[in-house]
Amino acid sequence: MHHEKEVKTTYQVDEKFYGVYTGRKNGHLKLNSDGTGAYLYDYQAFLPENCEKGEIPFDWGFILDEKGEIVKFERSYGYSYPIIYSCTGLNSFQGCTQTSLIDYLLVYKDGTITVSSSDDWHKAD
Repeated sequence: MHHEKEVKTTYQVDEKFYGVYTGRKNGHLKLNSDGTGAYLYDYQAFLPENCEKGEIPFDWGFILDEKGEIVKFERSYGYSYPIIYSCTGLNSFQGCTQTSLIDYLLVYKDGTITVSSSDDWHKAD
Protein backbone atom coordinates (compact mmCIF):
# COMPACT_ATOMS: atom_id res chain seq x y z
CA MET A 1 0.00 0.00 0.00
CA HIS A 2 1.16 3.49 -0.80
CA HIS A 3 -1.11 6.42 0.10
CA GLU A 4 -4.12 4.10 0.41
CA LYS A 5 -3.53 2.57 -3.03
CA GLU A 6 -2.53 -1.02 -3.56
CA VAL A 7 0.68 -1.31 -5.56
CA LYS A 8 2.21 -4.61 -6.69
CA THR A 9 5.86 -4.94 -5.73
CA THR A 10 8.60 -7.53 -5.47
CA TYR A 11 11.81 -7.84 -3.49
CA GLN A 12 12.92 -10.83 -5.55
CA VAL A 13 15.32 -8.89 -7.75
CA ASP A 14 18.88 -9.12 -8.99
CA GLU A 15 21.16 -9.55 -5.98
CA LYS A 16 23.15 -6.48 -7.03
CA PHE A 17 20.43 -4.39 -5.34
CA TYR A 18 20.70 -6.07 -1.93
CA GLY A 19 23.03 -4.61 0.67
CA VAL A 20 23.94 -1.28 2.21
CA TYR A 21 24.05 2.12 0.51
CA THR A 22 26.15 4.74 2.29
CA GLY A 23 27.77 8.13 1.77
CA ARG A 24 30.03 10.65 3.45
CA LYS A 25 27.88 10.94 6.58
CA ASN A 26 26.27 8.43 8.95
CA GLY A 27 23.05 7.82 7.05
CA HIS A 28 22.35 4.66 5.12
CA LEU A 29 19.84 2.50 3.30
CA LYS A 30 19.78 -1.27 3.92
CA LEU A 31 17.95 -3.58 1.52
CA ASN A 32 17.81 -7.18 2.72
CA SER A 33 17.06 -10.11 0.40
CA ASP A 34 13.98 -11.04 2.48
CA GLY A 35 12.19 -7.76 1.65
CA THR A 36 13.02 -5.99 4.90
CA GLY A 37 15.26 -2.99 5.28
CA ALA A 38 16.09 0.19 7.16
CA TYR A 39 16.68 3.85 6.40
CA LEU A 40 18.74 6.20 8.53
CA TYR A 41 18.69 9.88 7.64
CA ASP A 42 22.07 11.62 7.42
CA TYR A 43 20.59 14.38 9.52
CA GLN A 44 17.38 14.34 11.57
CA ALA A 45 15.95 17.73 12.43
CA PHE A 46 13.61 18.39 15.32
CA LEU A 47 11.21 15.48 15.60
CA PRO A 48 7.75 15.34 17.18
CA GLU A 49 7.38 13.45 20.49
CA ASN A 50 6.00 10.34 18.78
CA CYS A 51 9.04 10.06 16.51
CA GLU A 52 12.38 8.68 17.68
CA LYS A 53 15.76 9.30 16.12
CA GLY A 54 17.36 6.31 14.51
CA GLU A 55 16.68 3.76 11.82
CA ILE A 56 13.31 3.49 10.17
CA PRO A 57 12.46 -0.20 9.65
CA PHE A 58 10.41 -1.06 6.55
CA ASP A 59 9.38 -3.65 4.02
CA TRP A 60 10.41 -2.77 0.49
CA GLY A 61 9.77 -3.72 -3.09
CA PHE A 62 10.34 -2.65 -6.66
CA ILE A 63 7.13 -1.62 -8.40
CA LEU A 64 5.64 -4.08 -10.89
CA ASP A 65 3.68 -3.12 -14.00
CA GLU A 66 0.43 -4.75 -15.13
CA LYS A 67 2.44 -7.54 -16.83
CA GLY A 68 4.30 -8.33 -13.60
CA GLU A 69 7.57 -6.84 -14.87
CA ILE A 70 9.80 -4.61 -12.75
CA VAL A 71 9.24 -0.96 -13.67
CA LYS A 72 12.35 0.87 -14.82
CA PHE A 73 12.91 4.07 -16.72
CA GLU A 74 15.69 4.52 -19.26
CA ARG A 75 17.80 7.60 -18.56
CA SER A 76 20.86 9.11 -20.23
CA TYR A 77 23.05 7.65 -17.43
CA GLY A 78 21.38 4.20 -17.38
CA TYR A 79 18.12 3.28 -15.58
CA SER A 80 16.06 4.41 -12.62
CA TYR A 81 13.99 1.88 -10.67
CA PRO A 82 11.12 3.10 -8.46
CA ILE A 83 11.06 1.37 -5.09
CA ILE A 84 8.54 1.65 -2.24
CA TYR A 85 9.49 1.55 1.44
CA SER A 86 6.56 0.72 3.76
CA CYS A 87 7.31 1.32 7.45
CA THR A 88 6.92 -1.56 9.89
CA GLY A 89 7.69 0.20 13.18
CA LEU A 90 6.78 3.37 15.04
CA ASN A 91 9.34 5.49 13.20
CA SER A 92 8.45 6.64 9.73
CA PHE A 93 9.49 9.16 7.12
CA GLN A 94 9.40 12.97 7.12
CA GLY A 95 9.16 13.42 10.90
CA CYS A 96 6.85 10.42 11.31
CA THR A 97 4.23 11.89 8.98
CA GLN A 98 4.62 9.41 6.08
CA THR A 99 4.43 5.63 6.53
CA SER A 100 5.51 4.90 2.98
CA LEU A 101 7.94 6.51 0.58
CA ILE A 102 8.71 6.10 -3.11
CA ASP A 103 12.40 6.38 -3.87
CA TYR A 104 14.53 5.48 -6.90
CA LEU A 105 17.63 3.36 -7.28
CA LEU A 106 19.73 4.73 -10.10
CA VAL A 107 21.83 2.25 -12.04
CA TYR A 108 24.57 3.83 -14.11
CA LYS A 109 26.10 2.38 -17.27
CA ASP A 110 29.32 1.68 -15.36
CA GLY A 111 27.39 -0.49 -12.85
CA THR A 112 27.35 2.05 -10.00
CA ILE A 113 24.07 2.14 -8.05
CA THR A 114 22.98 5.22 -6.10
CA VAL A 115 19.90 6.30 -4.13
CA SER A 116 17.96 9.30 -5.42
CA SER A 117 16.78 10.45 -1.96
CA SER A 118 20.36 11.11 -0.85
CA ASP A 119 22.89 13.11 -2.80
CA ASP A 120 25.81 10.76 -2.16
CA TRP A 121 24.61 7.31 -1.09
CA HIS A 122 25.95 4.54 -3.27
CA LYS A 123 26.00 0.76 -3.02
CA ALA A 124 28.94 -0.48 -0.99
CA ASP A 125 30.87 -3.27 -2.69
